Amino acid sequence: MTALPKIDANRLWADIMTMGAIGETPGGGSFRPALSDADREARNLFRHWAHEAGLTVTVDAIGNMFARREGSDPSLPPLMIGSHLDTQMPGGKFDGVLGVLAGIATVRALNEANVTTKRAIEIANFTNEEGARFQPGVMGSGVFVGLLPLDHALQCRDDAGIPLADELARIGYAGSLPVGGRPVHTYLELHIEQGPELEKAGAMIAAVSNSSWGCSGFIEIHGENGHSQTAAMSKRRNSLVAAARLILEIEAIGADNEPEGMVSATVIRNWPNNRVNIPHLTKLSYVAVHATEEGRARIIERIEAAVQRIAGETGLTIDATTSHYRQRVDLSPELSGQVMQVASQLGYASMLLPTLTSHDALSMHHLCQTAIIFVPCRDGISHSEKEWCDPEQVTAGARVLLDMAVMIANDS
Repeated sequence: MTALPKIDANRLWADIMTMGAIGETPGGGSFRPALSDADREARNLFRHWAHEAGLTVTVDAIGNMFARREGSDPSLPPLMIGSHLDTQMPGGKFDGVLGVLAGIATVRALNEANVTTKRAIEIANFTNEEGARFQPGVMGSGVFVGLLPLDHALQCRDDAGIPLADELARIGYAGSLPVGGRPVHTYLELHIEQGPELEKAGAMIAAVSNSSWGCSGFIEIHGENGHSQTAAMSKRRNSLVAAARLILEIEAIGADNEPEGMVSATVIRNWPNNRVNIPHLTKLSYVAVHATEEGRARIIERIEAAVQRIAGETGLTIDATTSHYRQRVDLSPELSGQVMQVASQLGYASMLLPTLTSHDALSMHHLCQTAIIFVPCRDGISHSEKEWCDPEQVTAGARVLLDMAVMIANDS
């Protein structure tokens, strides 16, 4: 008699902690920017574990990794499970990693139970989901589904001016496989919530219903250079001072829109950026998100009004542009319902939740039906060394993922 597949909870937790030790930080997080040496080590470990589980590993031209377990019917498009192994600078041990390693745990469970699925199952590690070193983020999955041209992605440079293509080659992950251009039946992604709603509700599992409306803003403030020790205070045209005022304005706008929307200035660059010169050029970037399109538009309008007012009050030239618009995506209601049904069968309280953040699943939605499964993270903290997910929460998510995988991979 064939045994029922069962997640090895202890092995999965050990794997997450082992992966987290690559690029480990003093605060308990991980520092593995995309295509860094630490990212290469993480990729190598993932490939090792995949080979141990009998999987075939391939790498495409943007560095996406696919670990494949064959099914009984090669004519059927595969079920894909995945996420990413790169982190923020620094990040935590669970963001992205949980989705990839739970995929390995799923395959191990099937192997142990001698279960053969009709569809092949592929575990994906997508390149540069975080966008911490190379922009834009969600890159590997974006190229895979055709949202971002491969040539454009390969030409992206980090702050040191190093092209992404060079770093792919340096770490040995400039693959020969074409990017995308093949069918995928379903994509499943297990992820920490990166918010507090599951904890507040006392629930263990969320099925993601939809994404939010987002955008990025870029502000350039042009002042006038001068000596910081001699120029008269009344004559100074300090771009950094105007930037400080705008940062506070943007933060206040974000506070006014919580919880439906949020915005903060997140990047500042300043020239010439030395102690004895008055800054003559300062650049700011912000990211805005809102549950509604109208709310996003209001955030942008208020920021643009603040830019005009501060430009008038300071006499400086301030240019503002908005781009990287992200539209709402509605994920498969059928799959979301199945996630909640499986959670209930396993004895877990569940709920529907939107996601404010980007995930590879939102790219994959343009190619196939997708589902995102959330588990809680402590205090809703993510992109931080304090990011934490308890072992029982990790196991719960993996159990739901396994049962979903068995159901979908045996669907003709």
